[in-house]
Amino acid sequence: MGNNEFKLTKLALALGVTLSLSGCLSDDDKNDTVPEPPVPTQDVAVPPTAAETQAGAISVSLIDATGELLDESVTATITFTSSEDGLLSVAGDALSDEDKSTTDGAFSFTLESIPADGVTYDYVVSAEGYLNNSGSFTVTTTENVAADEIRLTPRNLADSDVPIVAETKSLESLVPEGENTTVAYDPTTGLSVSGDKDEIELPQSVNKAGVAVGGTTVKIKNGTQFLTADGTALETVPEITVAYFANEATRNETEADSATVENSSLDAFPGGLALSVANPDGSDSNVSGSFTSGGFVAIELTDDAGNKVKTFGEGNSLTVAMQVDQNTSNPCPVSVPAGTTDLSAYAEANGYSMGVCTLTSPTARKIAVGDVFPVWSYDEDAGKWSFESYGEVTDNDSADTFDVSVDVNHLSYWNLDYFNNNQCSSVSFDIVDSNDQPNAGRYSLVIENNGFRRNVRNLRANRGDYSQANIANPPGFPVTLKIRQKGANVLAGLASDAGTTATKLSVSNICDLDGETLKLTTSNPGIISKQVTTQLVCSNTEDFDVNADPVPTPTYSRLFSGNALVNTYYGEGATFNVALEEGSSYSIRYYDYGNRQWLSQDLEVNTTPVTLDIPTVCEVVEQPITGGTGSSGSGGNGG
Repeated sequence: MGNNEFKLTKLALALGVTLSLSGCLSDDDKNDTVPEPPVPTQDVAVPPTAAETQAGAISVSLIDATGELLDESVTATITFTSSEDGLLSVAGDALSDEDKSTTDGAFSFTLESIPADGVTYDYVVSAEGYLNNSGSFTVTTTENVAADEIRLTPRNLADSDVPIVAETKSLESLVPEGENTTVAYDPTTGLSVSGDKDEIELPQSVNKAGVAVGGTTVKIKNGTQFLTADGTALETVPEITVAYFANEATRNETEADSATVENSSLDAFPGGLALSVANPDGSDSNVSGSFTSGGFVAIELTDDAGNKVKTFGEGNSLTVAMQVDQNTSNPCPVSVPAGTTDLSAYAEANGYSMGVCTLTSPTARKIAVGDVFPVWSYDEDAGKWSFESYGEVTDNDSADTFDVSVDVNHLSYWNLDYFNNNQCSSVSFDIVDSNDQPNAGRYSLVIENNGFRRNVRNLRANRGDYSQANIANPPGFPVTLKIRQKGANVLAGLASDAGTTATKLSVSNICDLDGETLKLTTSNPGIISKQVTTQLVCSNTEDFDVNADPVPTPTYSRLFSGNALVNTYYGEGATFNVALEEGSSYSIRYYDYGNRQWLSQDLEVNTTPVTLDIPTVCEVVEQPITGGTGSSGSGGNGG
C-alpha cells in the first residue's frame, strides 16, 4: 500500500500542477497547446528465471555416529577425490567452494550429462570436531538420481547408544596420577617420555552387555617425532584423539530373530564395508568385495593450528593393541603354526595376497588363537583403504576377547579386516507382503555377520518402488538377512516356505537369492499420492506494487519421516508426486539454490497438492498503469 499511496500522491500533484499551468495561460500568450498530463506508472516485479533441469543429481545427507542430524552450528565440507567433470550446482552453474560447504547437514549437486556407461564420484566429508568419512556415487542414465547418507563421528563421544567411544586429550594428561613420568616435546628431537616409563598410552574400550565388547590401546614411545604429510615437524605438542569402533559381533550372535537395530557402530565405517581395494596382482585395477571387521580405531594427533601428524620419523612407530570380540567371524581362516618367525611370508603363502583372501572355498568360523588377521589403513584425504600388514590373534586370558597388536608408522583409521571377493557383481530379488502382493511399505534391508553389516535403505526409492531389492557388490561369505520396518524385523523368509513369524534368513551365498522372492509378515500400508511443486516466489515485496506469479522450478528435494531419509526427487521437473504411508508423519526439505540453503515444510498425509516456495529477490521495472491492477502475489500452501 505504501508504494501505491505514494504514486497516487505523485499523480495528484502532477495533475494539479498541469491544471494550474493551463489556467495561467491566456489568449494573449498565443499558445493553444495544453501540456499532456503525466502517464501514471507502477513498479512491477519481473518473473524470476527457473533453473534448467539437468541430466541427473546426487545428494549427501550428514548424520552423526548415533544417527542424529548434525547441529546447525557445524560447518561441513565435501571434497571429491575423483574427477568432478560433469558436476554442477543445483542451479546449473559451475561448482564453487560455496557449493561444497554447508551448515544444513546436506550437499546436493546436479550432473550436466551422464555417459552411456555411467559415472562414479568418490568423495570425502570433513567437519570441525568430527572425524572424516567418505563415500561413493554411481549414476547411470536409468538410475540418474543418487542419495547417500554419511555418518560423522565426534572426536569426543561417550555413553552413546552405539558401541563407539572417542576421546581427545593432551599428551601430558596421559600420565596416570601419582606416576613419576615426565612428558615434553621438542620439534627437533621429538617426544620425551622419562621417569617411571618411556611411553604413554591412551586406552579406549567398550563393554555393552549383549551388544559389543572390545577395545584398543594406543602407545606412543619416547623419541617419537610428529611430522606432517610433507615431513615438517610440529612446532608445538599435539593433542591425541583415539576413537574405537566395536564390531557388534556379540549382538549379531545373540540378537532375537524379531529384533533389528537402527544404528550400529559398523554404519560409521569409513566408506562402508562393501568396497574395492587394490588388486593384489600389482596392476592398476581394483577388486570388489567386502570387509569383515574385528573392530577399527581412528587416531589423530593435531596441534593448535590444525596441523595433523602423518608420520613419526625414521624408525619410529606407534603400537596399536586391539582387543577383539571372540564372536568375530573369520571368513578366511588361516592359522599360524607355533614358532613361525615370518608371519607375513606365511600368510602370503597360505591363503592371502596383500590382505585379500585367496582360499578357493573358505569355510567361515569364529576367530581363534593363532589366526592371521590382516591389518588395513584408511587414507581419509583420498577415502581409500590400503593393506598394511598381518597381525596374529593371541590369548589375553579374557573370557570374551583376544588380542591383536600391530606397530603403525603413520596415522589414519586402522582396521582389522578380512577381505573376501564378491561371488557375483549384483543380486536382485522381489519382496512381497503377507498377502503375496508387491511390497509397498518402506523398509531397510539389513545384511550382517559377526563383524559385517550393510544397512541398505531406500532401495529403488527414487521410483517409490519397495517391491524389489537390488544389491551391488554383495558380500562373498555367509550372512543373515533381516528387513526392518518401524524398528522391527518383518521378514518371514523365502516366499516358497515362509511362515507367519519374523525370522532371519541365513544364506551361505547371497548370490543364490538372485531371482527369488522374500515375504514379509506385514501387509501393505495405505499409500497416499501427493503432488508437490517447487516454485520461485519474489521475496522483496516492499520494492514493487505488482507481484509476479510464482515460477515453477526444478530443485533437489528430500522426503523425511522423523529424522529418517525416505526418498529423494529430482529430474521430474518442478512438479512430482510423493508416496506417503498412512499413519506416518513427513516433512520435505528442498534446496534453495539461490541462497544455498535447505528449506523445510511439513507434509500432511492427504491428496491435497502442495507448493514449496523458494524466496528470491526479483528484478523490478517501472511500467505505465494500463488499467489492470496486476497480481498481488501468491505464496505456497501447506498440506
